[in-house]
Amino acid sequence: MKYATILVSVLIVIAVLIPGPNLPNVGIGGFDKLVHIAMFGLWAVAVRFDFDRKPFPWWPVCLIGISFSAFTEVLQLLVEGRTFDPYDMVADVIGLIGGLWISGP
Repeated sequence: MKYATILVSVLIVIAVLIPGPNLPNVGIGGFDKLVHIAMFGLWAVAVRFDFDRKPFPWWPVCLIGISFSAFTEVLQLLVEGRTFDPYDMVADVIGLIGGLWISGP
C-alpha cells in the first residue's frame, strides 16, 4: 500500500495548525499563496502516485482536493492568529490543477 497521499495530507494539516505568531515572516508579499500552491501541488502529485490507474479519476480527485482545501481553511479558524482566506483556496486549486497537470498521464 502506498502512503504518499496520507503523509502529504498530514503535513498540510500540521502546517495550517501552526499559530499565526509562530509563522516566519519572510517579507515577501504573496509568499503565503506560493506556499499554498506548493502544498496542494504536492498533494495532487502524491494522489497521482498513489492512485496511478487508467483512466485517472480527475473529477473525484478535484472535488476531494477542493473539499480538503475548504477543510484546511475552516480548520485555521480554530488557530490563534489564523483566518479563513478564500484567496488561499484559490491558490490551493491552482496548486491542485498544476500538480495534476505536471504529474501527467
